[in-house]
Amino acid sequence: MSWPRVFIEAAAIVASILLAFWIDAWWDGRKDALEEKEILVGLEVEFTDLRERLDRWANMNRTGVKLIDRLLSESVKEMDLPELEFAFTHTIVANVLDQGGALDALLASGRLERITDRDLRARLVKWPDWLEDIHTNDLSAREVTIHVIAPFLAKYGFPGRTCDDEGSFFLACPAPGPVPPAYRELVEDPEFRATLIMRRAWLNVMANDHEMAREEADKILEILRSSLLQEGG
Repeated sequence: MSWPRVFIEAAAIVASILLAFWIDAWWDGRKDALEEKEILVGLEVEFTDLRERLDRWANMNRTGVKLIDRLLSESVKEMDLPELEFAFTHTIVANVLDQGGALDALLASGRLERITDRDLRARLVKWPDWLEDIHTNDLSAREVTIHVIAPFLAKYGFPGRTCDDEGSFFLACPAPGPVPPAYRELVEDPEFRATLIMRRAWLNVMANDHEMAREEADKILEILRSSLLQEGG
């Protein structure tokens, strides 16, 4: 037997084995990259939606604070019927921010380690805590609006005429006319004014919570989009 031939055949066998290992490793790496990209795309969609809702509710709560300030000030005497009912509506608006599905599914599946960016992984793990604080405050605020503020408004005749527009934000769509005397009595009621002061403080807290969570969502989206660019997505 020719030793050079044996050597060449042995080398060919070793090379084929190494090539097979390399192909397997490359394919595994490719599958991991594709799976990570799929995860990142789902998270980007979820956090884009969450970010928009956080911004909307932060602005809604800030608007509520301004309107309650006006109800508590002397300028309330200058408000017409639509302005008053718009302000009344904001005193009882209570949001509940629901968590999307992509992050929940990711955390439950144990696939978080598929994400290679350590900073992103850390932020995603902490994100449910952000929403839990918001959710707790939202539920408490909803209880107050339903059981404290809404009965006050109903006692004084609000809403006098409900909105017929499907999906309308407004509880009342008043026809042009004078402000009912009961509305004027309501804004002068000491107990109602004390309730509004508490409600204003709560709205400020909720607006701050939404704004801080929105800033964190912005950071998460920045990392997500950077990672997707690196992945070619």
